[in-house]
Amino acid sequence: MEAGGNSLPSGPDGVKRKVFYFYDPEVGNYYYGQGHPMKPHRIRMTHALLAHYGLLQHMHVVKPALARDRDLCRFHADDYVAFLRSITPETQQDQLRQLKRFNVGEDCPVFDGLYSFCQTYAGGSVGGANFLKCTSLASEIHFLDIEFCTSGDGVFYTTDRVMTVSFHKFGDYFPGTGDIRDVGYAKGKYYSLNVPLDDGIDDESYQSLFKPIMGKVMEVFKPGAVVLQCGADSLSGDRLGCFNLSIKGHAECVRYMRSFNVPLLLVGGGGYTIRNVARCWCYETGVALGVELEDKMPQHEYYEYFGPDYTLHVAPSNMENKNSRQQLDEIRAKLLDYLSKLQHAPSVQFQERPPDTELPEVDEDQEDEDGRWDHDSDMDGVDDCKHVSGRVKREYLEPKDTIGRHCCAHFLTA
Repeated sequence: MEAGGNSLPSGPDGVKRKVFYFYDPEVGNYYYGQGHPMKPHRIRMTHALLAHYGLLQHMHVVKPALARDRDLCRFHADDYVAFLRSITPETQQDQLRQLKRFNVGEDCPVFDGLYSFCQTYAGGSVGGANFLKCTSLASEIHFLDIEFCTSGDGVFYTTDRVMTVSFHKFGDYFPGTGDIRDVGYAKGKYYSLNVPLDDGIDDESYQSLFKPIMGKVMEVFKPGAVVLQCGADSLSGDRLGCFNLSIKGHAECVRYMRSFNVPLLLVGGGGYTIRNVARCWCYETGVALGVELEDKMPQHEYYEYFGPDYTLHVAPSNMENKNSRQQLDEIRAKLLDYLSKLQHAPSVQFQERPPDTELPEVDEDQEDEDGRWDHDSDMDGVDDCKHVSGRVKREYLEPKDTIGRHCCAHFLTA
């Protein structure tokens, strides 16, 4: 596959990129309930693979702080956050009206520890975003948000500060949005792009859209940072998905976006065949690090999940690709036409902090108000910008391999 972008070679050069990995070991303990396809255990399985492939020693491993009420309320309505904080499996029958109002039920169930799970999960993303913000000298950062498989939720539909590009199944499929004609509104017109796809799309067809579209986006929007949501429900054989991507094909999107040398935040998403989710996110962590992983899987505590082959990669199926060449050409032409209507990039370019810049110190006696900072832990805590900067300077242990400075950093949350 083509390298694309302002590519740097993988391999030895790749490990020079600083990678921060946000992980909370408790996240795998949560359980949505019997029969529900979402399994937080997939994150623990991913972490085990990262450990046994030896990738953790190449990264700064960070235990994120819980997202606080005020963090969540910056995006969500106060009453919704209050509802999540108070609802329990034992009390939900007394709050049927609220359950209906907030669309909580069979698909989004109430389970033990629901609010702490939301705080934990959101905390990883907030921590990664804080690092993007705190390591920049630019007065403002404009973000590019890229999503796989299911269409985006439209939260940036009226702004030019964030550009969203969503590659997703369109038609009779959740959430039923994401028409190619939906391009944003007012100041946000042409800053929300939808790439509607049909069942069975394979690696070649997917890349025939992803690379030219994203290459043009990077050219005209010039984002200060990129957020790539790596939902694994676009993989072949997913329990709920209907695409036919291989793990290498899925990871090629990560490799391509990495090649632009722009700070990159990789976050999870969908993915319901959990052994393949773990395979995919492990391999893509290797891509972020510039490390090629052996296909033969090392022995580890979840080894039996990956039988009978015990390999990192699985072959795509022979399902029909319903995306014709003509359809793909028309979609690509339409999206490139939309992008041609953007006159200029609105953002200041992201810059890495110079090596001799002093990071502000933090009062070592000041405790994190959520109680997440554990000085005996082998993982670093993250809170606000002030705390992030101080802890990066004093508390981070360098990975085993010496990491040189480069213009690009990657942030992984799991």
